[in-house]
Amino acid sequence: MAQDTKVISVAAPNYQTVNVPIAGLTPLLCHSMPERVKLQMVLDREQKERGATKGKKKKDARTIEEQFADACYIIDPEADEHSRYGFPTSGFRLACKDAARTTDMAMTLAKLTFLPLVELVPIRFTEVRTRIDKVGGTTPGKPSTACVRAEFHNWAIDLPIEFDADFTSLEVIVNLLQRAGRCIGVGAWRAACGGLHGRFKVGE
Repeated sequence: MAQDTKVISVAAPNYQTVNVPIAGLTPLLCHSMPERVKLQMVLDREQKERGATKGKKKKDARTIEEQFADACYIIDPEADEHSRYGFPTSGFRLACKDAARTTDMAMTLAKLTFLPLVELVPIRFTEVRTRIDKVGGTTPGKPSTACVRAEFHNWAIDLPIEFDADFTSLEVIVNLLQRAGRCIGVGAWRAACGGLHGRFKVGE
């Protein structure tokens, strides 16, 4: 007897692209980790696992200007100040996932509502400042240190995204971004981490 065969039908996705304007409500604080620092951390960990190091290696002293440059996400190092800096689009996607806690949407679904089309987007701003904060010092035996970060004022970006209009809608995405901007934020010391930085809204 011939077995019945089940035909599976999957509709073609209805992908759409759009630029969503984002405007900062509070200053954006950037604290990037350069690739050379990430690589050094991996090498240090590998040496520690092999028992090849004794004690901590003394770090090379870096100027405040160098630490500021390390804290920034650079799109074009040769460009002028207002065309040089960017921000990771992944931060907005993760903020939407966290903001789903305030809705009936599952966090995993919120992360799938849209996909950023580029890794970094240019930041428009009126002023960028070097910010130095005291961090750490709350754990016994670990002294506090000075942390140099870049603080962007009156910032804005255009967030290019792609989404499946048969799965979600632009209205859902915008509402998620609005919630994410108010209660989660992006960047360092953002609202979700107990700070005031990185809050935003959708629109100019």
